[in-house]
Amino acid sequence: MVFLGLFGCTNPNREPKDLLARIKFRNKIIIGIKSDSKPFGYIEKGELKGFDVDVAKNITKRILGDEELAEYVYVTADSRISDLNSGKVDIVIATMSINSKRADIIDFTIPYYVAGQALIIKNSSKINSIESLNTRRAGIILGTTGEKTIRQLAPNATVIGKKNYNEAFDLLKEDKVDAILADDSILYGFVLDNKGYKILPARYTKEYYAIALRQGEENKELKEELNKILNHMQQTGKLNRIKEKWIPNLHKGA
Repeated sequence: MVFLGLFGCTNPNREPKDLLARIKFRNKIIIGIKSDSKPFGYIEKGELKGFDVDVAKNITKRILGDEELAEYVYVTADSRISDLNSGKVDIVIATMSINSKRADIIDFTIPYYVAGQALIIKNSSKINSIESLNTRRAGIILGTTGEKTIRQLAPNATVIGKKNYNEAFDLLKEDKVDAILADDSILYGFVLDNKGYKILPARYTKEYYAIALRQGEENKELKEELNKILNHMQQTGKLNRIKEKWIPNLHKGA
C-alpha cells in the first residue's frame, strides 16, 4: 500500500524538469527573438525573418524535427534577460553579446556571430570618431553594452537611451542626437533602408553573439545540445551561408 502510494500516482502527463526533455515532451520550443533589428530579427509584410530567425529555425528542426515547432516571443534589449529568467521563454536568440555582467545571471552557448560596435551618422555630419561625441549627444539602446562604451570613450557626451533600435534611429533622423552607437550588424539594416546615412569605419568592441539560457542543472542538457548544433552549423558552412544571405559585404572596408 505504501509502495503504491509513493509510486502508483505518478502523473504521466507531467512535464519533465530537465528543459531539453520538457521541450521534446511538449513538442515546442519557446524562443525570445527581436522584431525590430533588421537584418537579425524583423517583421516584413507580416513575416518574421532575419539571421537570428534562420538560426532559430535550424535549431528547432534539429531538436524537434520541424522548424515550424518554434513559438516566438518578441523581446527587446531591455526585456530579454527578465523574459528568460522569468520562464517566459526557453532560450533567447536576439543579438545578445556575451559579457561578464550578464554571465553572472544567465548562461550562454558558444558564439554564433561576431559583431562590433560602431557609429551611424548622417552623411552631412562632422562626427568622425567616438571621441568627437564629447559635449555632443549620443543615442544608445537601453539594455545593450553601448552605454558603457560611450561612457569610457566619450565621457562628456550626453547619452540618450531608447528601448529599441527604431526609436533610437528616430532620434537621429530628427536631429535629437548626433550619432547612434550600436552593433554594426544592426546599423547595417538602417543604412540599407535609409538614404543619407553611413556607418563610420571604426569598430570599438568585439561583440560575440550567443544563445542565452537560464542557469542551473536543468538547462545543462539543452546547452550541450545547442552547442553541438552550433558547432555542426559552423563546420558544415551553414552559419556562413546564413551570414551571406542576410549580411552581404558588411565588413568590407571596416
